Amino acid sequence: MSNEVDAADATVPRPATETSVPAGSARELKGRMGVIELVFTVLAWSAPVMVVSASTPFIISFGGTGAPLAYVIAMAVLLVFSVGYTTMTRYVDNPGAFYAYITAGLGRAPGLGASFLAIVGYLFMAVATYMFIGVSLNTLLETIGAPTVPWFVYTFGVLVITSVLGYFRIDLSAKVLSVVMVCEIVIVGIFDGAVLGHGGGPEGVPLTSFTWSALMSGSVGVAVLFSALSFGGFEATAVFREETKDPHRTVPRATYLAVGAIGVFYIAATWLLIAAYGPSQANAAAVADPTGMFSAAVERFVGVWARDVVTVLVVTSAFAALLSVQNIVSRYCYSLAVDRVLPTRMAKVHPRHGSPHVSSVTVSLVLFTVLLAFSGIGSPELWYAQLAGTGGFAIMVLMTLTSLAVIVFFRRRRDLGDSRRWHTLIAPLLSALGMGTVLYLAITNFTTLTGGSTAQAVVEQVVVWGVLAVGAVLALIYRLKRPGVYARIGRQKA
Repeated sequence: MSNEVDAADATVPRPATETSVPAGSARELKGRMGVIELVFTVLAWSAPVMVVSASTPFIISFGGTGAPLAYVIAMAVLLVFSVGYTTMTRYVDNPGAFYAYITAGLGRAPGLGASFLAIVGYLFMAVATYMFIGVSLNTLLETIGAPTVPWFVYTFGVLVITSVLGYFRIDLSAKVLSVVMVCEIVIVGIFDGAVLGHGGGPEGVPLTSFTWSALMSGSVGVAVLFSALSFGGFEATAVFREETKDPHRTVPRATYLAVGAIGVFYIAATWLLIAAYGPSQANAAAVADPTGMFSAAVERFVGVWARDVVTVLVVTSAFAALLSVQNIVSRYCYSLAVDRVLPTRMAKVHPRHGSPHVSSVTVSLVLFTVLLAFSGIGSPELWYAQLAGTGGFAIMVLMTLTSLAVIVFFRRRRDLGDSRRWHTLIAPLLSALGMGTVLYLAITNFTTLTGGSTAQAVVEQVVVWGVLAVGAVLALIYRLKRPGVYARIGRQKA
């Protein structure tokens, strides 16, 4: 069977006999999320207060006063990506997201490789964030007199909480994430309003940050790269399709709203953070104290109380990101288990909560094991950037492959009768070019992205491409040895 046939028939519903899951398990995940709940659920993975507090100063240090324009470019690329991505939701009725879409367009071997890479990429970022929250909680609690303990004590405590919430219906996680997201939006909104209310900083509120010359004064490529990585999480809208009220409408609306909302949030916060210091001083402030730049500006324009709130919200933002990724990875594992690539027990759905509870527990155990290993091999600060950067790079690879998959899918499936060239060809082609450019920037600036040495960068690149290759090779082995499993890879539900 050729790859063309693999790709073309990937959206044919499989027979009921091929989709059986363990006795006593429900066939589908259940939930009642609407557009706003879905937006908050996926945007929690972006951890917006963490981005504004940590990543944005870093982007300013590279992009200079043109950093807001870097966010504008990143948002435009991702909005174009969303066109083809959401169009696929109409024709690929599968919660596998990257896994399902790449399979539908490029074939089962790339699709299975993509699923493995998605899981590994998200797990890398999760492990990095667990390290971050352990260190941050320790620092925060020390300020109120709590004893100093190893970072992993707090990390494992947070893991228990996210594991419990991940076990239950997605609606519970969505409510928790919604509360955290609202708090983050409010505090940054208060800061933005305060800067505008004071007429800006020493140089007012200039619009020069949105000029091309301002962006060109810095390292454009690195600034755009880190801006694009700051949007992580919105692509997971399709993962939760079975747990929404109306997936064909909810998923596309949530995707566009997520990209647009977080884009405007980042653009405004970055612009006004630069204004708070003044364009002539912002870059120096970002280089001198990247982790304290935003907090210091909040204290100056809003007050000490707001600075303390930001300190707490950085921790809760990390927690929300971890809860979000717990749910995302669990559902990728669930999809693979339904297709019998992973043990079918992981396809079980809780009869009351409608959650992939077995997959969720499995993900928790994997995270516990990995974090336990890292707890004995050095400071978490040494690993955080490398794991987070490598995980973000993996997602960029998948987004580029997805853009290509959309183009191929609609070229091969002309029988679907979708004549909207913007949705099926032009936007996906522009997305492939845009995401390919971002991917090139990531490869050529990989040591900057991960903060490691060249040797470490080579190892991390080998891991990413190796995982993709292992999944593809495994699919080919299934094709020869277990054709029944191979036939299920990435197909729709019955």
